[in-house]
Amino acid sequence: MPAPVIPPDDAALDRALREAGRLVARASTLAVALADLGIELPPASVVQADAAQLRAMAGLYLAAELEAAGVVPVVEALAALGANGRLPFDPGGAAENLALFWRGRRERPSAEERAATFARLFGSGDGPAPAEARANLGFEADMIELTEALYKLDELVDNPSWGGIAQQARVRRAAERVAMGLLDASGGLTVFVAEELLAALNAALAILRHPDLRAVLRARDVWSAVEAAARLVQHPAGPARLHAQRGRAGMTVIAWLADAAPHLNDPAPLLGLDHPVIPAAVEWLQAALEIGEAGSAAPSRSPWAALAG
Repeated sequence: MPAPVIPPDDAALDRALREAGRLVARASTLAVALADLGIELPPASVVQADAAQLRAMAGLYLAAELEAAGVVPVVEALAALGANGRLPFDPGGAAENLALFWRGRRERPSAEERAATFARLFGSGDGPAPAEARANLGFEADMIELTEALYKLDELVDNPSWGGIAQQARVRRAAERVAMGLLDASGGLTVFVAEELLAALNAALAILRHPDLRAVLRARDVWSAVEAAARLVQHPAGPARLHAQRGRAGMTVIAWLADAAPHLNDPAPLLGLDHPVIPAAVEWLQAALEIGEAGSAAPSRSPWAALAG
């Protein structure tokens, strides 16, 4: 029997999740190693710890956008309906996976806990930020500035390899602002939370990819499955594909930031015009603008107003 054809969107999501897993695993390994040094870390280790936190938050950013797309919430709702005998269709072979997902609900962060985490780090989510940390409300505006600075790095080029001094300075300032906002909002459990949320995402996606569930939802790929399930459970999910696109691109930008953070005070150019983070920045800007235009934020309050006007 020939292997099933994997839709392009599913393949792209798989690559993004594998990259998120690598980033979080790398952050986890370094966090454990640094913990052995004691509480008072030497300056070089503090820089390493900050980079590890940023890598974990890169993975968490993908999780936040996939939450906005509805991946985990719609599976939670389907599992609840199945547990209560109210699922309006026979899920076939996916029934066991749904039951396992329902039984494991107390072992993973709740919807409220996820929303609070995303609000604290990225200024997003429906739940309140934890009392001990304020929401990172400037994150979206800071990301707009950083991605736009990366996109415009080749304006008024002085050097064909890395652009101009003023443009490099703008990227440096914007990168520092995003990094400081994320690091100020992060906590000691960031890596652990990232591991848990990625595990929940993978479990939810395994259910959405089950051929029996896709057949009953008449879904050709993971995003049409999410959208069909969201309609069924009346979950107000955002535009799934756009959130996935913004999540992948944003993860790439924040992962680059983790590598760039130790060099923000160096006089040398931060990156060249051929760096792969630049097309990721453009992709983030495009997806975010489309999400904003779709009504995810009120125009009068959105930081997109100046760009879209």
